[in-house]
Amino acid sequence: MKMKKNRFKVDFLNAKVCVESRSLLVAVFVLLVVIGFPRIYATEVPMAILLVPFYLMGFLRFQAKNLFFSLVFVTLFSCWLLGGVVAFLMGDGTIKDLAFHFIVSAKILLNVFFGYVVYVVVREQSAALLLWLLVQLLIICASMLSADIYSFLLGFISPRSADVFQHIFGLRAIGFGLFHVGGALTLVTATFYYLLIVQNSFSRMLLLLLILPISMAVARSAIIPYLVLGVLKQGVKSKIYLAISMLVMCVLSVLVNSGPLYEATEIFRNFLSRGSFHSASVDALASMYVLPDSLKVYVLGVGQYFDSGVSGLRYYMGTDVGYLRLLYYSGVGSVFVFMALNIFGLVGLMISHRYPGSYNIRAFALALVCIFLVVNFKGLQVMPIFGFVFYFYASAQKSNTCLQGD
Repeated sequence: MKMKKNRFKVDFLNAKVCVESRSLLVAVFVLLVVIGFPRIYATEVPMAILLVPFYLMGFLRFQAKNLFFSLVFVTLFSCWLLGGVVAFLMGDGTIKDLAFHFIVSAKILLNVFFGYVVYVVVREQSAALLLWLLVQLLIICASMLSADIYSFLLGFISPRSADVFQHIFGLRAIGFGLFHVGGALTLVTATFYYLLIVQNSFSRMLLLLLILPISMAVARSAIIPYLVLGVLKQGVKSKIYLAISMLVMCVLSVLVNSGPLYEATEIFRNFLSRGSFHSASVDALASMYVLPDSLKVYVLGVGQYFDSGVSGLRYYMGTDVGYLRLLYYSGVGSVFVFMALNIFGLVGLMISHRYPGSYNIRAFALALVCIFLVVNFKGLQVMPIFGFVFYFYASAQKSNTCLQGD
């Protein structure tokens, strides 16, 4: 009888491990399909769309519990969307300008909905996020080494972007759906979100050391979120890892002489040779700060993201600065609505009353707001998906703490 009980216990434990392993693999699969919004191969359709029916009801119930966030978001989003349509109708833009306005709007909606999906998946399986990070790091490294792998991965990003990136193998790396500035921001914010929710010293050290050079191989702008999140993160160890990462980048800038890592270490190489951090892209950006010359443009915009006088997609007034692109399209009002739409939830976390553990929440929210505000001086970017993942996590933490206090 005792043997039967022991055998039953072993069988039960084996079944439990099998179920947990299967659940972990499913969670990793969901994260791979969602984060970065990889496309169905060679199309503009994100794979994540296929998951909407499985999470829609949960998302609606979750938003019903967070009614204030939902009402403010719907109000701001409506102002943003309709304001852009009015600016187009009153301005001199073409259909590609209106299409781009809808694309930016869709990105915000996707980040909110799938931010909830990522929050739920990682809440149940935090290890899935670590595995997703490791898989992406391996894929990015492979894209640096093999032109064939790089070309294959291009099929999972927007075809319009792939047309550009097919010519720059050896200059930038890409992941599965992760590329350019948006991909780098996602990679870094995902890493620090994982470090926020999981206290593991070994994974903390490993991730902080690996993520900087690899994310900067995707886009050098990755150093912005890395430094902001690293500096604001509580604890001396994090600062030590941050300093070590900077040292590693300086060493790599001397040792590496070609490829994406060579490009990634440009600012460190310039620091060692000239004593100042700067890059060619930042120098070029300085010439793009061209302000409007009439009050009408400041108030109403001209309804243009792109220059209609040339073939292709040349930015209007030759500027890639995020705030200026918004200003020229629909006026200064749209700039503030766009900012509010992306950061209002995080600002609410920053100014909320103190509670146990609130420092980490407030510091992370401040870091994300700073990152958003800074990167839009370089190019037009919406709040990364982990901005919304973090908001949903922080709101739940705050509610649970208040309930326990009561």
